Amino acid sequence: MNSAYESLLDNYQEVQLLGSISGVLYWDLNTHIPPAAVEHRSKQFQYLSRKIHGLITDPDMGTLLEACEKDSSLNDLQKRNIELLRRAYDDRTILPTELVGKLAAQSNKTLEIWKKAKKKSDFQMVLPDLEKLFALNVESTSLLAKSKDMDDPFDALIDSRDKGFSVNNLTKLFDEMKSFLVPFIKKCKESGVKPDRSFLNRIVSRSTQVQMVENLAKFLEYDFYSDNAVGNIAEVEHPLTIGGGFKDVRVTVKYHEKNVLSAFLAGAHECGHAIHSLQGKEEWYNQPIYRMSSPSFGESQSRFLENVIASSKEFWSYYYPQFQKDTISVFNDISIEDFNFALNAVTPGFIRIQADEVTYILHIIIRFEIERDWFAGKLEAKDLPQIWNEKYSEYLGVDVPNDTLGLMQDLHWYSQYYGYFFGYGIGDLISSQLTAKMSKDFPDWRTSLENGKFTPIRQWLKMNVHQRGGTLDCLDMVKEITGEELTPKYHIKYLEEKFSSLYHL
Repeated sequence: MNSAYESLLDNYQEVQLLGSISGVLYWDLNTHIPPAAVEHRSKQFQYLSRKIHGLITDPDMGTLLEACEKDSSLNDLQKRNIELLRRAYDDRTILPTELVGKLAAQSNKTLEIWKKAKKKSDFQMVLPDLEKLFALNVESTSLLAKSKDMDDPFDALIDSRDKGFSVNNLTKLFDEMKSFLVPFIKKCKESGVKPDRSFLNRIVSRSTQVQMVENLAKFLEYDFYSDNAVGNIAEVEHPLTIGGGFKDVRVTVKYHEKNVLSAFLAGAHECGHAIHSLQGKEEWYNQPIYRMSSPSFGESQSRFLENVIASSKEFWSYYYPQFQKDTISVFNDISIEDFNFALNAVTPGFIRIQADEVTYILHIIIRFEIERDWFAGKLEAKDLPQIWNEKYSEYLGVDVPNDTLGLMQDLHWYSQYYGYFFGYGIGDLISSQLTAKMSKDFPDWRTSLENGKFTPIRQWLKMNVHQRGGTLDCLDMVKEITGEELTPKYHIKYLEEKFSSLYHL
């Protein structure tokens, strides 16, 4: 193997190792860290961020990349590794090491303040640190835009996070979804079919829900329990999946005693991320191509398990008795038909992670539009509560009762995930397009699920999706797998068929 290429992979492996250390520390930060240790943890993150940044931006990296780019003996996979490393190098070298450290420290500090502010519903408490964090993000994205010869820092951030997407094509895709969603939601609301959802607020204790989520994870074949377990499940303020290294991918959920489905569906969602991470080709682990470095594609896998699988009538026709048992007979008087309808009912609300499939993308569009205007300087952080509440009233017809249930519900803007929200909405589009392809390749997958067999579905994902890793960018990957450019038509068809049946439209 080419010595320059070998040296690059050695460097990348060190980056991976430090990243996995950071992942374990991030897990601990979100789950078990003593409150007094947060400040020191911030310093640890700052150190690791600077170290990783230094490795990626070492001038020797540039020399090695140039040598590899001139090497005609490299195969296609090796060339793809070089391409991905070049992107990381170019995006990172434009950022001063000091700025990277400041971003890491301020991100973790703001996140901890957000947790306290959210409990108190006090946006003013976190506002000063949010302003500092956003200013640092503007500084970094402005440098990115300059290096990419772009006028819009937000466009540069999107390009850096998810190559191939832009403000323009995202706006086009979301506008097409909006043109369908607004009248369709109205049809559902005016159909006269009103499911009873009151029983979903029945109290299910935290300890009971822990067992419930664990059994769901076992059904979805996420191994957190065997002698060779590759995962763990814990509780956090906001559900997320954290990779701690090879064969170490950890899931988190949030338990709400009066909303049992919140933890259940979050568990399915996060297991989707975990399975995606764990089913890559082992021989690629210490190479950039092991992972699909795309938030949109990543979210397609979590939304697939949450919606296409765990919210389907086929799943519940098999799993409902287990769910009733796990919830200590709280729902024994509720028929499977009533439960399935209540779970899938179109109910415009103000909480993203509790949104039904139909209204969900509108939550994403709101966040995308706010981010777009925020980075463009059309609004300031202090204006966020008003803008947020106005958009929820206009788009979803709901009044947001307080900031905890409003713009403080998600951790993203108080952490490191700017330019990330759009991926959840695009993930739905990709999920539906992949489902259509799976239905052609494996027509009996619904029957398999109805019979309690998830393995064939997981295997299809592994062979057709997960083991492709990051060999292509997101939009190219969708076309490679499905044979078509990404289009909203499959998600529109999926929603129309499922919810027209439920609402007798």
